[in-house]
Parts: sequence; C-alpha cells; structure tokens
Amino acid sequence: MFMGKMSLRSRYVPGGLYFGPPAWDAPVWPARDIVESSPPTLLPENPEALREVLQRLNIGRQDTWAPALLDQLRGGAVSDVVLNLVAPQPESILPRVLSEFELPQLVTGLNLVRRCVSANRAILAIPRDESEIRYQWGAVAKGHPFVVRPLINRYPLGHPSILLRSLLGLKIQPYASPADAGVILLDPMTCWILGCWIEFGGVPQWRPIELFTHNAMPRLIAANLGQPLSQIFSDAGIIYKERQCIINGMMAGELANPEQTVLEPWIRIISLRPPPLVEQSVDCIRCGWCVNACPAGLNPAGLMAQVRMIDSLPAISAQEASACIDCGLCTYVCPSRLALATTIHSLKTGDARADTPGEAT
Repeated sequence: MFMGKMSLRSRYVPGGLYFGPPAWDAPVWPARDIVESSPPTLLPENPEALREVLQRLNIGRQDTWAPALLDQLRGGAVSDVVLNLVAPQPESILPRVLSEFELPQLVTGLNLVRRCVSANRAILAIPRDESEIRYQWGAVAKGHPFVVRPLINRYPLGHPSILLRSLLGLKIQPYASPADAGVILLDPMTCWILGCWIEFGGVPQWRPIELFTHNAMPRLIAANLGQPLSQIFSDAGIIYKERQCIINGMMAGELANPEQTVLEPWIRIISLRPPPLVEQSVDCIRCGWCVNACPAGLNPAGLMAQVRMIDSLPAISAQEASACIDCGLCTYVCPSRLALATTIHSLKTGDARADTPGEAT
C-alpha cells in the first residue's frame, strides 16, 4: 500500500491507495435460471428506442458509483462508450467474475449500447493486474471496435470522475453525467442484463451479491431482488444479529438495517462486522496525509476547519466540498481519527455542525 502520485497514460492523478488482488478463492458463478420468453426480433437502433427498452425492463440505477444508463441517453453526440470493469470498492471482484463467466452477454450488451448511440468505439477499462480479463477482452476486441485500456488498480479509480480523467483526460463534476462530456459510461451489471434480454428474451430477477462476513472467506451468492437482507443472511446460514451491516463496500458504503432493507439492483456488496469501537479523535497534527490521499485534490483538514472553527488550520472555501467524491480515503489515512469524510459530506449537503462526531474504523 502506498500513497503519492501515479501516471496513467502520461496523466497525473493525485491521491489514491493501491490495493492488490483481493484474497478470494476461485469463485463460482451463482447461476440461476432466467425466465425465458421470445428473444426480441427487433433491437433498438437509437437512444430513444433504447430508453424505452430500459424503462420496460426496469433497468434504472445499477450502481451507486455509476450513473444510470437511462439518464445518460439524451440524444447528444457520443464519441465513446466506456465499459467500467474496474472494481468500485477494493474488496470487489464482480467485474472480473462477470467477465470470466458471462463474457458473451457482456459483449452483446456492449455492442447494443454502442450501436444505439452511434459511438465509433467501446473502451474497456480493465485493471492492469487482471491478466485473465485482459487476455479475454483482448481476444474479443480483435473482432469488434473495442479498445482495451489496462489501468493501475488504485482506489478510487472506479469512480466515474476519476476514471474518465485517467482514461480520457475528461473533467466532470462528481455525480454529473458523463454524457455532458460526450461519453457513455456503462457498468457491467447493466451491460449483462441487456445481453441476457437479447439472448433469452427475459431479464434476471436476481443478482449476484458479494458477501463479506467477519473472519470468513468472501462468498459470491445469488439473491432475489426485493428480498430482505435478513432473509439473505438466513438462507446463507449467517448470523446477522448484533452485527453492523454495510452495503456497497467498507470504504464508501452505508449502514443498513437488515430487517428493513431489501435487495435492490444497485446493491452489489453486503458486509457484516462486529460493531467497531469508536475512536476518540485528537487535534489535527497537520501531517498532510489527507491532502496526499485525496483523489480530488482537496484539503480535507482545511474543509473541516470550516465546521470545527479550528484556529490552527486555514479555512478553505466550503464550495470546494462539492468536488468531494465521498470515497472515505481522508478518514482512512488520518492518524488523528478526525471525522473528515462525514464533515465534508455535511458541508456538501448544508447540514454542517461544529460537533460532528468521530468516525468508526
């Protein structure tokens, strides 16, 4: 693990942490039957027709870090379609597993989107250390207008604003639509579902879930959409009582109540851990670690000074908080255990308070 600056295609991206390949056993694709009907005889040929298909198939938000394809199809000029196969969280392997077991469906879905938006090519953003995926997609690219771009697996590279800056030199605001820059960013789950629809005429009513539990090997399971998380744990033989449930990754996920939360298409990771000890924060020591780690080039400690009124720190304009991508790296590296991520988020949402509590680890 290291910090600093890195070069991606001769472009420098500040911050980030390196995470090597996750320690998974060889995963098995949790295959489920897809309710088949007649495959479509006519495929959509333009953005408007593709929007109708997405609405009919109820394909909306698929990933918390990926804008919904439905919202990107505005009819404007598109230069490239980018399939993001970079894991959005360090522990995730779903993009790799989809490429390994569901490659035909991914290719079919990707080509459909590319044709509908009249893009000249599709760019495949793949972690450089995933040699198997690079080989598979490299072989596919020979027969399609695909370009394989290996990238260093450095969290949070999977975030749209960081990925497009590294890949194409484009600058988009966090959570803005890539379509504003003439690019369609496609997440692998949406691509897979569209491929299933073309091949089978139906869409899965389940989705693969990466399940992480304390002191146990990670598991890849299948669960039905709309199913309570508590039922998913029970079916998997996992005790979830008196444990903390986090959805979509330990670095940038959110707490969930298993009894009240149901599985939705955008939930991809479920983690269970014992309730952590809340560490008491101390005064900022001005080490600069949060500045070095921030992929958006912000000064998290300076932004905190806006809320905490810390005399020893220069206050930064609160408007800069809008560039935060909520990756959590500032809190992760802070030796003083300051609540940097939650404080900056409160600045963005206009809910800043001077008594922001410390964060758990």
